[in-house]
Amino acid sequence: MADSNSIALHTIDYQRLNELYDGDNEQIASLFELFLDEVFPDFGEIENEIERQNWPEVAQITHKMLPWVGMVGLTALEAKLRTIEAQAKAGSARDEIMVTWSQFKLGLNQSMPIIREELVKLTS
Repeated sequence: MADSNSIALHTIDYQRLNELYDGDNEQIASLFELFLDEVFPDFGEIENEIERQNWPEVAQITHKMLPWVGMVGLTALEAKLRTIEAQAKAGSARDEIMVTWSQFKLGLNQSMPIIREELVKLTS
């Protein structure tokens, strides 16, 4: 049986989106678009800082990115990002942080086509 956490990593939490935006599809579409165009590219900064083992910067960037992940309904990824932030603040080993980062990045990359598809549906 697959790990339930890995299954949920690339799914959109529609219940959370409805709670946050009260079913306002225009607002959801706007946030999806902003996330894809402006926020998604910034995740590369986290990987760069992990490579440099610059833990204070990793913690700062992940903390800054956390709300965005939640605002587009990527709840499971939000939890992974919180873990990375906590690991960076605790000065965990690079390999430990890289494992969590790899899981997050895989889920994020799998989520992008889903968000793009939803954006098309919401704006058609």
